[in-house]
This record gives sequence, structure tokens and C-alpha cells, in this order.
Amino acid sequence: MALAQVLLGFLADQARTGYELERAIREELEPIWRAEFSQIYPALARLRRAGFVLLRVLGPRRGPRRHLYRVTAAGRRELRRWVGEAPPAPDVRDKGLARIAFLDVLALPERRRALALHEQAVAGMIRLLRSARMPPGSRGKARGAALERLEAARRSIRQLLQETQTSVVPVPQSSGKRK
Repeated sequence: MALAQVLLGFLADQARTGYELERAIREELEPIWRAEFSQIYPALARLRRAGFVLLRVLGPRRGPRRHLYRVTAAGRRELRRWVGEAPPAPDVRDKGLARIAFLDVLALPERRRALALHEQAVAGMIRLLRSARMPPGSRGKARGAALERLEAARRSIRQLLQETQTSVVPVPQSSGKRK
């Protein structure tokens, strides 16, 4: 249910629409957290049913209306409870590292290529995060921690890539028998 608390965290700052929430998550929390509209609106409906947010419909009598969500006192208490409790152990599942675990199935040139592609992907994410506006306060600290994690992964990938560059491809030994 962490998406609900993430939404409460943004709503504790100010009332927002679903669109504004999606944009805030994308701009301030990626890669730490991601959420699509298809996840955000059902979570907002659950928060509303639980009494954690209030909905105000804005807009013209005709045409699309905007739904503005605002956190309630109960929602603030829920957010403080969630932030204050011990987090679960980090999810260490990583698709990229899982691929690295099985690099031995590739020939050395393919292994180098796979590592280079992985390093490029991580480097791209690092560039993206560095070029984005740093969120204020603790969101910025969380983004910084995500950058440090990505940079550590990049160093490890580069080390593996360097090891494959110095590896010698084994030459098959002949048995000494002629046919």
C-alpha cells in the first residue's frame, strides 16, 4: 500500500489533481518510485473511502472537470505513521544484475557487449537524474541516495567490463592425435 502513502506525502504539501500527482512522482521521485495514472486514480479512490483524502470537483459546468484531492487530518496521521515505522527490507531484485549473474553463458565478445549496454543504460539514468531539478528537502536526499546507488552499480559494471577486456580467450588444446 506504499503508493497510497506516497500520494499522501505529496498531498500533505498541497492539494493536487491526479495529473499533478503523476507529474510530481515522475519529476521528484523517479527512479525511487514510479506510478502510472492507472495506479494513481484507484489508490486515490481507496484513500478517499478510507477518509484520508477529500475530493473537490473544479471546473466549468461543461467540459472536463478537474478533481482536486486534499489530505485530511486522518490522512496526515496515516502518513506520519507510515514514515515513522520501520521499512521492510529493501527489494534487491534487479533485472540488470540478474543478467550479469548469468553472463557466463555468453562468449567473451558478447559478454563485453552486454556489459557495455548495461553500463550505457545506467549512465543514461545517471545523466537524466543529474540534469533534472533536484527536489527540495528529504526528497532531494532520497534522489541523492538513488544516484549513489546507480553510480555504485556503474562502477561495478565498469570493473566487470575491465576484467573482460583483460581476459584471454582460451585456445582449445589439441589432443595431439592426428586423423
